[in-house]
Amino acid sequence: MRVLILRPQELLAETVRLLRENGFEAYGCPFIKLSYNEFEVPEHDYAIITSQNAARAVVERGIKLNKVIAIGRKTAEVLEKAGYTVLKPTKFDSKTLYFEFSEELRGKKVVALRSNAGSDVLRKLAEIADFTEVEVYRIEKLHGEEQEREIERVRSGFYDVIVFSSSMIAESFLEMCPENALQRLTLVAIGPPTAKVLENHGFKALVPEEYTFDGILQLLKSLRGGDFRY
Repeated sequence: MRVLILRPQELLAETVRLLRENGFEAYGCPFIKLSYNEFEVPEHDYAIITSQNAARAVVERGIKLNKVIAIGRKTAEVLEKAGYTVLKPTKFDSKTLYFEFSEELRGKKVVALRSNAGSDVLRKLAEIADFTEVEVYRIEKLHGEEQEREIERVRSGFYDVIVFSSSMIAESFLEMCPENALQRLTLVAIGPPTAKVLENHGFKALVPEEYTFDGILQLLKSLRGGDFRY
């Protein structure tokens, strides 16, 4: 099974290696790039960290945080290894975080450390809390020669599966790829927001039970074994 992983460059090698160690013919291409900002964290009771990228930026700068809520197991691991105590929603998405922590956050000072392309869900916290966003990094679409070569491989039928790791990556890819090139492929989205982008273009994507690359790995194993069920 040939699998194309679409992730930022900083995370691609680790993910491709994980899949290859588990017997997949895996390849990777970044359809976005990240650029980090200088930032300060205001006074807060709770800090929400929405990605590994934001977590690494916090750790590298040695930023002191009070109570921390992290989206994603890897995000939490980065923070916990640096000594932060981390709370996590039961599912790794903004919607679950909002519903599971809204009462705890009510009336508190809450800061979300995220990218410029974060979902609107967390902004609903402004209705119940003193909510501030800090843009830790920016996401920009990549449409260069490397991406064009990958699109040609997709069009040639080289891949069996494409894995989309964010909504912005899905948007960037679909802007370059003719939709008829995806008709025979299995598309995998890391979570519901990414799946929604694909759905808006007429594609049904599989979503892992756990919204992580460990979850994606399990889903791919099920596909390979022929025992996946929608």
